[in-house]
Amino acid sequence: MTPALTNPDGISQPSAKERFAHALALVPEIAAVEARIRSTFKSDVAIMREIPEYLLSLGGKRIRPILALLCSKALGAQEITDDIIDIAAGIELIHMATLMHDDIIDQSPIRRHKPSAYAKYGTPGTLLSGDFLLTRAFGLCSRLDREIIEATEQACIELVEGETLEIAVPLGEHTASSSLTIATRKTASLFRLAAFCGASLTDSPDAVKDHMTKFGESLGIAFQIIDDILDVTSDEATLGKRPGIDIAERKPSLINILWIASGDPAAKRLLTPPDPLTEQAFVEESLTKLRESAVLTEAKNAARRHADVATKNLAEALGGDLSNLTPEGEALFAVIDFALERVL
Repeated sequence: MTPALTNPDGISQPSAKERFAHALALVPEIAAVEARIRSTFKSDVAIMREIPEYLLSLGGKRIRPILALLCSKALGAQEITDDIIDIAAGIELIHMATLMHDDIIDQSPIRRHKPSAYAKYGTPGTLLSGDFLLTRAFGLCSRLDREIIEATEQACIELVEGETLEIAVPLGEHTASSSLTIATRKTASLFRLAAFCGASLTDSPDAVKDHMTKFGESLGIAFQIIDDILDVTSDEATLGKRPGIDIAERKPSLINILWIASGDPAAKRLLTPPDPLTEQAFVEESLTKLRESAVLTEAKNAARRHADVATKNLAEALGGDLSNLTPEGEALFAVIDFALERVL
């Protein structure tokens, strides 16, 4: 937790969730980001407008564009320029495209409590809509300087590499290290990009950009580990989809890898194809077992470690003096705490 929130009088402090909600009030420009996103849906092919609009309407935290906006303000941006709006919108468009493609790969019927775009519109339309959004994202990013363009390209390459490692390597060949590599590439790459762009577009020194980059990446890894944990500990009403998806799909989540490594005989079934007749029972039994296991504690500790790295680098990026943080700086620490509060 950030030291800036310590209350010497012992008065109860707002929860991280409440502080995260307050952070949203600090970036009213998120409305302009959403407007910029919608402006890219223009097409004379109706389905190319309809599918992205449907996915956007399902909501979400918008954590990536919020990070870009908050990082810019925390580093002294007096106003949110069109460049910052463009990159924040571009990053969210890339994220939306990956959600569409992920749902196709996973054949996922649900996204945020509603039918996924894949389930509602089918594979061809959803796949092409994802491609459409990626193209629109690069249309926005191409207006910016070369440093931003190259960073965006690298993040997208890592996204594809992470997805490929997840599905192309047999589960039994994965380790905790390779699971974290996937998290770094598939999830943390866009968090890293958002934080880096927020620093780059405020003309921050290289050292500050470096710390912000490490902050974003470590935060993204922590978020992915927490998502892995929530797939075990949460319920359908909270997740917006059934828990245990990572088990059913034999994904190399950190939870699954740690469970296999624990030597629990029950975990060996993860290394065999699902049996339609008994799979649901296996998932439910696995969830019950994992919720009471040391595997969960180990995964939570891993999330804490990456959150600590994020905290350390954010503090360095903001000058090291946590006693005099701006509201936007405090809000960035609140994002870290909010991520951990979901599972700890």
